[in-house]
Amino acid sequence: MPRAQKRLTPEDVLQFPWISDAQIDPTGKRIAYVSSSLMREKTKLAKQNIWLVDADGKNLRQLTNGPRADFHPRWSPDGQYLAFLSDRVEDGKLQIYLMSLEGGEALQITDVKGEIDTSRSKDTIQWSPDGRYLAFLMRDPETDEEKKKKEEKDDPIEFEKVHKFTRLWTLELATKKLQQVTRTDAQVWEFEWAPDGSEFALIISDHPYEWSWYHSRLARVSATGGTPKTVFKPKKRQIALPRWSPDQKQIAFLSSVLSDRGANQGNVFLVNADGGEPKDISPAYPGGIGWAEWTKNGRALLVCGYEQGEAAFGELDPKVGKVRTLWREPVALMENFWPKFSLSEHQKKIAVARSAPTDARNVWCAELENSKLNWKKLTDAVPNLKEFEPGEQEIISWKSRDGWEISGVLIKPAGYQKGKRYPMIVCSHGGPTSLVPNGFLITYWGQLLATKGYAVFLPNFRGSTGFGLKFAEANVGDMGGKDFEDIDSGVDFLIDKGIADPKRLGFGGWSYGGFMTCWTVTQTNRYKAAVMGAGIANWLSFHGNSHLQAWDETHYDASPYERNGVYEKFSGIHYIKNVKTPTLILHGELDRDVPSEQSYQFYRALCDHGIETELVIYPREGHGISEKNHWLDLHKRIAAWYDKYVGGGGR
Repeated sequence: MPRAQKRLTPEDVLQFPWISDAQIDPTGKRIAYVSSSLMREKTKLAKQNIWLVDADGKNLRQLTNGPRADFHPRWSPDGQYLAFLSDRVEDGKLQIYLMSLEGGEALQITDVKGEIDTSRSKDTIQWSPDGRYLAFLMRDPETDEEKKKKEEKDDPIEFEKVHKFTRLWTLELATKKLQQVTRTDAQVWEFEWAPDGSEFALIISDHPYEWSWYHSRLARVSATGGTPKTVFKPKKRQIALPRWSPDQKQIAFLSSVLSDRGANQGNVFLVNADGGEPKDISPAYPGGIGWAEWTKNGRALLVCGYEQGEAAFGELDPKVGKVRTLWREPVALMENFWPKFSLSEHQKKIAVARSAPTDARNVWCAELENSKLNWKKLTDAVPNLKEFEPGEQEIISWKSRDGWEISGVLIKPAGYQKGKRYPMIVCSHGGPTSLVPNGFLITYWGQLLATKGYAVFLPNFRGSTGFGLKFAEANVGDMGGKDFEDIDSGVDFLIDKGIADPKRLGFGGWSYGGFMTCWTVTQTNRYKAAVMGAGIANWLSFHGNSHLQAWDETHYDASPYERNGVYEKFSGIHYIKNVKTPTLILHGELDRDVPSEQSYQFYRALCDHGIETELVIYPREGHGISEKNHWLDLHKRIAAWYDKYVGGGGR
């Protein structure tokens, strides 16, 4: 008789390794990847190590075993070396290391004083095409005078006056000579070597602050150093992922109205490398492209992202302006914020980290044959996953109140019985230009609630990526309007389907999902409980306190100082008298994206109006939760709150 499956717990999830950054070598024979802990304990970064596996799934082995974080592996053009980042000497202080695949210890090849920037960056270190140099991003270090003033406690902070730029540097491997490439004040967010190694394409802005990214421009600079020359400056949209054409005459890039640096999905645009007006070369694509690489002949770009919410690869013809789909499946290609892949030199093999509803993130390799991708799973990161009983998971679609087609992910409770209604938790994703992929959803409001007997509904409302540019930009000027109706109509749909119990509904979300939680409880009393994580209650004070203040202006397409405008209209704090829903509020103490004052405001307003509430502030945490004990506490509080006010499924 088979053993009964176990209920998944937060403690179980913390034991699972987290696979990411699958990098195939130039020959297509080996793949390096990163296996990390989900959360950190006593170190500044989570424990991470680099592993290697053959493209046929054989010879799996661990390459590094540093005491803390070894990550971001990048192959040399000849496939003989791996460069990677590590803080093995000093906790949290990253340096570049080089490892020969012939054997031997990894060698530290930098000893820089500045901070090597890995924040939301896709390719922090890159080899030159000839393999002689490594390029990387580094933030200006603290000066001796600044250190002295800090030691003497003579260090008043002049807000936005002491500029610390992230600049592009190169390291010549033979001589270990460092060279600063961007020599004038420009914040470098992304870069790519030109095919002949003579210059770089850059995404830069004028100021070294997160809000400045929303005003970034495309530029180029000589590899020997100089002043970046602007190629294109967008008016309202954001840009990302510069990609030189093989003949170096054009540069492709991604663009959309984007809410978060790093969460880049949009259309592909093409511009002359000398400047001019770019052309949208994927105007009718019904999805969001998150990664792109040119084919060697320059006739197409291989792209990946999400198409109607499903993971997809395609071939984009820049002349015709159409994407030919090579593969599409309801799984997840997410690498933190974005889908990405690596490509072998002959462009016949692709490596990704991907997950599915009942399969943890693993390394997969695909062979491109006859315009099709044939996939092979190479790792089994969580071999004991079958011991746990998951909730059945699927993509669902419904019509919103104005007729728009909306979709999302539904996780049915573990042990689901057709015809029986269940308590349901609605989880609004962050962004809003993001999406919930149909992957292994084990954090926050996913399988951990389904295993307790809840149905979990994760809608991809308008403003989400993966459904075309028009859809992604459809909530500009209207955050809290039609997107709220999309979610509410989805709940109606699941009640009509006999899945959700209308008397046992809960709501929750983090970041933009936290805003949507705050907004929802001020607009309807249909939910028995809510969990607001790092949410926005007052758009005007958010604008004044957040380091993302250019985002809200872009996404609301309005001034925060307009009386009776959208900033007032969509601030939940102004409708506090409507609230009846018990609301748990969670926030990181050091959050600069959505400062914790937003949670303090809403908590005080709820208390003043006699609404059941709790506020929990996590010390040392930013916009996300990264410490193990905090993560466990958060999950237990969420489950307990819903159990108390919504009532679980008795599991």
